[in-house]
Amino acid sequence: MKKAIIAVVAVIVVAAIAIGGYFIFKPEEKTTEEITLTAIKDDFVLNDNLLVALVKNPDRYQAALANEYGMGESKAIEFYQAPENWLAFEQIIEITNNSTESITVYGFEVENNGKNGIYVNTRIGGELGISPAGTGPASFSVLFENGDLSTDEAKALIDELNIKVVYTKTPAEYDDGSESVEETKTAAIEKSDVI
Repeated sequence: MKKAIIAVVAVIVVAAIAIGGYFIFKPEEKTTEEITLTAIKDDFVLNDNLLVALVKNPDRYQAALANEYGMGESKAIEFYQAPENWLAFEQIIEITNNSTESITVYGFEVENNGKNGIYVNTRIGGELGISPAGTGPASFSVLFENGDLSTDEAKALIDELNIKVVYTKTPAEYDDGSESVEETKTAAIEKSDVI
């Protein structure tokens, strides 16, 4: 009987030591840093060169108008029937990486793209990498179906849109050529405080 009690007590003591040791010496859990950025609007400029390029190369750009600008096929065809009635602008933005990890920007997310005849290009023509605590310029082009707008009127309409930057932590590249899959995030583009 004494041997059984001693054995039970020994098991309890060993278990208590193991549990206590775990809590005293357990490795620190790594906290995952939030990968964030800040995007601020900068210059907003007329871009007649974009219209010229679109008109000269319909075979190249009609699909881009339908997909990247969110026009759909019928509106893209309609654009080429009277491109002189449209305006093109470029919204420059400054993106700051608030993280200690590199980020990659892929494009833009536009709520109600095409509403009121305003079509925003959701691509940036590739990928934009920004180093930790770094800043990089980006831009998106905008087509307006109303060709009579002034620059101030067009800018006011863009300021009303909910446009977000789409980005991730820069994927790690593996030896086999594949990349890590990172969480896709979005960040709202803010108006500049500078008048």
